[in-house]
This record gives sequence, C-alpha cells and structure tokens, in this order.
Amino acid sequence: MVLRRDDWHDLARKVDWTPRYVDERELFPPEISGHPWLPHEAWQDWNEVYRTTYREYVANQRDKDAAVLGVRAALSKPRLFDELDPAWVQLVKFHNGAIALVEYAGAVAELRMARFGRDSAWRTMATLGALDEIRHTQIPLLIGHDLLAYDGNFDWTHKAFHTNEWVILAARHLFDDMFLAADAIDLAIQLNFVFETGFSNLQFMAMAAMADRAHHHLFEKTLASIQTDESRHAQIGHPVLRTLLENGSRERAQYLVDKMWWRSWRLFLALTGTGMEYLTPLEARTRSFKEFMTEWVIEQFVKNLEEFDLERPWFWDLFVEELDFAHHSFQLGLYAYRTTLWFDVTLPDAAERAWLNGKYPTWNETYGPFWKDLERRWEAGGESSTLSYGLPGLCNLCQLPTLFVRPGRNTACTLERDGRRYLFCSEPCRWIFQQESPKFAAHKSVVDRIVAGEAPGKLTELHKWMGLEAPVETGKDVRRGLDPWRLDPIPRA
Repeated sequence: MVLRRDDWHDLARKVDWTPRYVDERELFPPEISGHPWLPHEAWQDWNEVYRTTYREYVANQRDKDAAVLGVRAALSKPRLFDELDPAWVQLVKFHNGAIALVEYAGAVAELRMARFGRDSAWRTMATLGALDEIRHTQIPLLIGHDLLAYDGNFDWTHKAFHTNEWVILAARHLFDDMFLAADAIDLAIQLNFVFETGFSNLQFMAMAAMADRAHHHLFEKTLASIQTDESRHAQIGHPVLRTLLENGSRERAQYLVDKMWWRSWRLFLALTGTGMEYLTPLEARTRSFKEFMTEWVIEQFVKNLEEFDLERPWFWDLFVEELDFAHHSFQLGLYAYRTTLWFDVTLPDAAERAWLNGKYPTWNETYGPFWKDLERRWEAGGESSTLSYGLPGLCNLCQLPTLFVRPGRNTACTLERDGRRYLFCSEPCRWIFQQESPKFAAHKSVVDRIVAGEAPGKLTELHKWMGLEAPVETGKDVRRGLDPWRLDPIPRA
C-alpha cells in the first residue's frame, strides 16, 4: 500500500522526543537556542503555513535551476552584455559584491536554527532554508564568474567580503549581528520576520522588474528565482514571534523588530536606493525607491505589526522623513569617495534630474546645487577636482557616513562611554548601541582605525588596505563627466 502525501506528512513534521539522557536545557542551551528559554510544551504548536516535503523541494529547485541555467545559456552572447547600459552594469557589480556571500552567512544562520530551533517543524524548515541559501550563494558566484570575461571587477562577487572595503565592512557589521552573533530566536525574528518578510522583496522582486526593463533578463531571472525561495523560509519568523508574545516576551519581541528594521533600512537605502535611482537607466525606472518602499515594504511591515498587535518603531517619523532624502544624500557621499568603491557611480544628467525632481519635489532645490557645483569642478579641473580627500565621519553602529537626512538637517549625535567618544549618524543607531554596548563598543570604524594608525592614512595605501588595486579596480564616474570630451569615452564592460 502506497501512502499518500497527506497520510504521513503531518506526522513526519512533528518528530520531537523527550530526552532521557540529558536535560532539555542541555540539549537546547539558552545561550544558542535563545531567550526567553521556554519548555518544549510552549513550542509544540509551532506551525508553518507553507509546507513541503523534501521530494517536493528537490523537484521544485531542480526546475528553478534549469530555468536559470537555460536563460544563462541562451543569453551568454558577448554582444548582449555589451548592449547593457553602462551604469546598469555597475549596479549589478554593486549588488553581486554586497549580496553574494551574505547568502552564505544566511546558510550558517539557517543551520543554527536547524539544530537549535525548539520544534521539529521549525528545524525542518530551517534545514531547507540552509539549502536555499547555499543555492543563493552559488548562482551569483556562477554568473559573476561568467562576467569576468567582460569586466574583471566582477571578481568582487566573491572577493568583496574578504576585504576591508568600507561599504562591505558596513554590510558585514549588519549581517554578522543579524546572522552570526544571534541565537535561534533572535535569528527567526531578525532574519525571517523583519529582513526576509520585508526588505528582501525590495532587493529581489522590485530589482527584477527593473532588470526586465533594462533588458538584463539573466539578472532578472536570477533575482526572481532567489526570491521564490526567500518567500518560503521567511515564514519561520511568524510562529516564533507568536510564541514569544504568547509567553510574555512582548518587550523583547518589539526591541528585535525595531532594531532590525532600522539596521536593514540603513543598508538598503545605501544599496538599493542609490542603485535604483542613480544606476538604473531612465526607461527601466518603473517607480521611485520611495514608491517601492511604500508599497513593497512598509505596507507589508505595518500589516505584520498589526497582526501581532506590535507598535510601529519609535523612530517611525524619522524613517518616513528619510525616505525623501537619505539615499540622495548617500549618493553624494558615494560619488565624492568613489575611488574607495569597486564599481563606478554616476553624476545625474539633466533628464535624470528632472525625473528625480518629479518623484521628489524638493530634490532640485536640495541637491541640484551640489551636482551643478560638481559639473563646474569637472569642467575646471577634471575628475580629481570632484573627489573628497578628507576623512568622513562614520557611524559607530551602522559604519556608514553620518549624512543621511539632508543638508541643513543633521541627525548625527555622540556618546561618551569608558573614556571613548562614539559618533552615530542618528538617534536610532545610538539607541541600538546603548542596548547592546558590550557587543559593539570594541569595534572601530575605518576612520577610527586610520586615526589610531591601524589603517593607512595615505589614499593609495588605503586603497590597497581595502583590497582595491588602483586604478584598475577603483570606482570612477561612469560617464567620466557629463560630456564625452572631458576625459575618456563612456566605457563598455
């Protein structure tokens, strides 16, 4: 007799047992299984909405891999890559370097839950999640390797997280906190509930829509394929959060949600906000970053909060204000310090500025004068006169420059602790630091290390310390200024 799937699957999902040789706390130590530590009875109703068997999982993944590899084979012609917008190529380079090995860290996180999650159904979902994340690492590494034939800087797909490049240090600081320095409960809330339920949709599905319009269909297929996995294991967070709330840990749950929302927002405005609005060709910009954030992230996040009767984060008004300004200010910073990046950046032309001002009605008033000044500098002195050479203030929490709202509205703040003054880009970053200062206090930003003599102060030596081989790998202006006669013609990959 052959059992049908529904005859055995519910039973197979729940294979917990009562340990006889060790105490339950030894089997699931609170230091890594998470706080608050609850007996298994509190977790036995853990239930995922989307259920799958291993057989179904393998079949689905095989089909998705075949689809990606089929598109890869069909679109591997050199001329197809040559026809891509030069700025879009830089966006892909930025994305690959910042994301590929993050997925591998995500596999470590899922494996931690696969061993120390408190219910067997949770552990099974996390096991499949770990396989997902390994796949999400392998696909961009494969595609990035293909692109080495066209642009050597695509080696940063693998190389980036092995360097001291400042954007990557900021990304590692976040993901080490979210993935590697977290117990199973914190992981489920921070990774699965906040990051994957909310923000990953923005980076993968919204960016996939833009990739389609930019005629980069392999990148589109890659992003969409990855996101279909994220939507499955993202559901781990909901039942974990529900269990915490049912067992009197509302304050802890609210803190984890608030903290990781802010930390994720900081990285995504730097990565996705600038990429969407400064590296994406105009014809591919289906919506503004703010519009994507509102529809794809904020609406979903607010619904999730209402489902669990949680409050909006206390810094919500600042976050809403930053939607109009933060990534635009950060783009100025990327442009000024572009030689410390592994990808090129853009100075928006007249058509792009008109689009930006249409989406953000105060953009031209706020940012237009800065870009016009940079144009004048290009004309008078070439690229070197458009660069910044001083040390920027870096936040001791998010590790990004303290320039996030808009000129004239400074949210930077400081904190004195144990004889050291710490600098923060905002009150939320300082608040997170204060809640977990033993974890963060000893870390030094790139600027802290330069001042202390632990990193080179000379720019050429700093490039080498960051892993950048100047001038081959260091970022430049994509168009070498707005006019082709200023320096070189627009480069092709």
